[in-house]
Amino acid sequence: MKKSLLALVAVLGLFALTACGEDDTAGAGNGDSENGEAERVRELVTITDFEGESIEVMTNPSVVAIYDFGVLDILYNVGFERTGIETLILPSSTGGLPQSLSYFDDADFVHQGGSLFYVDRDVLDLIEPELVILGARSFGMDAEGNRLEPEDRDEFRDETVERFDETAWIRLGPGREINILDDMEISVNVLSAIFPELADDLQAEFDEILAEVATVNELASASDSTALFVMMMDETSLSVFHPGSRFNILYDEFGFTAADPEASLEFTDQHGLEARAEGVLALNPDVIFVLDRSNNMIGPGAAFDTITTDPIIAETSAAQNGNIIALDPTSWYTITGGFGATRQMIEDMMIYLD
Repeated sequence: MKKSLLALVAVLGLFALTACGEDDTAGAGNGDSENGEAERVRELVTITDFEGESIEVMTNPSVVAIYDFGVLDILYNVGFERTGIETLILPSSTGGLPQSLSYFDDADFVHQGGSLFYVDRDVLDLIEPELVILGARSFGMDAEGNRLEPEDRDEFRDETVERFDETAWIRLGPGREINILDDMEISVNVLSAIFPELADDLQAEFDEILAEVATVNELASASDSTALFVMMMDETSLSVFHPGSRFNILYDEFGFTAADPEASLEFTDQHGLEARAEGVLALNPDVIFVLDRSNNMIGPGAAFDTITTDPIIAETSAAQNGNIIALDPTSWYTITGGFGATRQMIEDMMIYLD
């Protein structure tokens, strides 16, 4: 994915003709059919994005930027090669993309265009995407990696959208107050309108996930187990997330009873409520689900070992019954809202419920 701007300039001539005009077809490149000549209908449709904005978008765009890994995950799991996208801008990621999306790491049609938090306008200038799909983190940082305050973030976004006024900008993926399934339904509806050839498969996959989530909910409700969501930033930093937080799916959609039934539903802090081992013992959950971010998002690291060996937490019912469960960090934190990620979240629940 690491391509210099000079390399990007060199490839402009390859797609300049296919990236313009309402009657374009996607025959070459990533969108090939078996005979390489399949025409794709190009028409203007109106979609409603995550923010409730009505936006006109051309169907079957061939040059697209996606700044939300959950959206990319959805398209990958229904056959990205069928989208007809010939040039794709993606955010860079330290150490490459998440393993489940490694298909895009070395793909010739993929170009690096900033990060999950920063939309690189220089790259957009060169490639001129027809469509940009933003995520919740987009415009959260400037080019130097400094976090932006909300009003500065909004100003940066407004300036960027105005600068690329011929590009369609839409916002998809989970937000700060997360209801993953509702947000996923918005993504499915929007992507179905933009890529109509994928519509049936998108809906079928979403329906299957809804059924699997319902099964988890039935099992969790029947177990009558109290649960606590814990996130470890490092070996010493422990945060808990109650209903109404960014990991509300554990309680609402998956059906676990919160270890603290009096926790405020208005609690939405993105980094959780700082806690100590004594606080976890006081709640004494039947099961503790642990998101360990200490190992670069690739699996349980030193922090998970810390919580499982803590002498105070060892007194909880969860620990004494072997019910401290490690969650897949990438699915729960980085690719939230994707088909593959949600299925992994379901598998994580079944470690306890099966």
